[in-house]
Amino acid sequence: MFQVMLVDDETIILSGIKFLIDWEQEDCTIMHTAKNGSDALEKIRNRQPDIVLCDIKMPVMDGIELLKAVTKEFPSIVFIMLTNFQEFDLARETLRLRAADYLLKAQLEPATLIKSLNMAKEECRKRSQLKKADTLSNYYNLKQKEILDNAFLKILFESEDSSFMKAAKVLNDNHMLTGYSYFYIPLDLSGMPEGSFSSQKDKKKIHAWIKELTKQISEQIFVHHLFINTGQTDCIILYLWGLNKDSKENFSLFQNKLSTTVSKIVQARCIVYPTQVYFGENQLIACREELMYLIEIYYLGKELEPVNAARPVFEPLGLLGIGDRLTTELNAKNIAGVLLLLDKASERIQNVVHQKSQAVWLCSELYRSLAKSLNMSNSAAEDYQEINSLMTRKQVLLWIDKLKNSIREMLYQNPGMKSRPVEMAKQYIKEHIDEHINLQEVAEYAAISPAYFSSLFKKQSGQSFVDYVNKAKVERACSLIREGNYRINEIAYKLSFENAYYFTRVFRKFTGTTPREYQREVCDKKTEWDQPLF
Repeated sequence: MFQVMLVDDETIILSGIKFLIDWEQEDCTIMHTAKNGSDALEKIRNRQPDIVLCDIKMPVMDGIELLKAVTKEFPSIVFIMLTNFQEFDLARETLRLRAADYLLKAQLEPATLIKSLNMAKEECRKRSQLKKADTLSNYYNLKQKEILDNAFLKILFESEDSSFMKAAKVLNDNHMLTGYSYFYIPLDLSGMPEGSFSSQKDKKKIHAWIKELTKQISEQIFVHHLFINTGQTDCIILYLWGLNKDSKENFSLFQNKLSTTVSKIVQARCIVYPTQVYFGENQLIACREELMYLIEIYYLGKELEPVNAARPVFEPLGLLGIGDRLTTELNAKNIAGVLLLLDKASERIQNVVHQKSQAVWLCSELYRSLAKSLNMSNSAAEDYQEINSLMTRKQVLLWIDKLKNSIREMLYQNPGMKSRPVEMAKQYIKEHIDEHINLQEVAEYAAISPAYFSSLFKKQSGQSFVDYVNKAKVERACSLIREGNYRINEIAYKLSFENAYYFTRVFRKFTGTTPREYQREVCDKKTEWDQPLF
């Protein structure tokens, strides 16, 4: 049975349509009525009818607006429009907007309404079939993509022969082994503007943006391509097929267009590392090995060698058991022993030609020991959990260095001793007092994680980092006012405040007065103020 909704701002019209025909006999039931388009839209969203009989002219939201909104959200719902003689142009417009029919209120008779209902019911059936076809098509496409994704992951990471062969058959059955190549595209976000991302969620958005740019450019140059979903947000792996041995020129064109576009639009850096072009199932393993080689070369920071050159021989880091040893030293609060172990880890990472997977294992072991032995806050711990995002040997060394500094501060027992990162930060603030200063850059300068640095700074200084910076800037502002060489707005600009209003607000917070009032006091007293304000 078809669910019908009646929409008209005239009660007498609604009542008349209700009793004009035997709705059940026409395989219909009236599920709702509404007196304006806004009310109707809310009811349609709560429970979608099959057919809507709707007046064109109504208050709040008219029939045409309702038709547009519902067609966009629920394209399978069919409209029959009700109109007066003078609204013929509007009625014809509703047909263009996919209404099934329109009826004249003044000539509304049972036979006319039944004929229009039959048209609407037939349209409902057609739209329902199209909806099912679209649903099945979308389902098939999603299932096909899922099958291909699983096949590629097995090709790249499975060592079992049977799984590998099954995955290879999937690719072959889809004609994806006729001239194929992988593109490894690591992303370097270090050149992006400050504040572009502050979390993994932000990085995923940027990754999706760059992926969309990659998709658009690859569609311009290559016939077939597919993204390999590894779950990483710091690189893109692209699979191309339907290539030939002369595709190298297109590889260079793709590299140039992508790197230039990403640099201009996102201000990130990406380099394309392509494998050679391979053919058939028999060369799948060789292609995979070359891709893994490219990933390792990028990780180590080495230059790509010619195709026939000998590939590097990887060695073990030789750090088995370092996690348990670190746990022992942490439990004993032996700072010297802890630093010795971490220095050893850095030295091996720096000097041994090793695989990226070994570095990931090492960082995981170090983090496991830290989490097990020390009661870190969640915010501090999060800075060490993105181990799988470490793309290069340089990033691993920086990660270990930050870990080292954080552990040193966590084990600090004597509150009377000065904290080296905090003292470094204070010196940095003093030297850059006229510049814009933020926590992220100062934490990087002190080689410590931002979250832990914020907590440590407040503990050691008795105030937040922002308050300390603003207080130091106000002290500097007082000194400049006493010198009498600058106007108030010039001082605000010189000290890198966003505007004079914000400068005044910060100044009042720490002095209890405005810069202008302070300037008047200095002028009235006509004395030098040699003592610091705080």
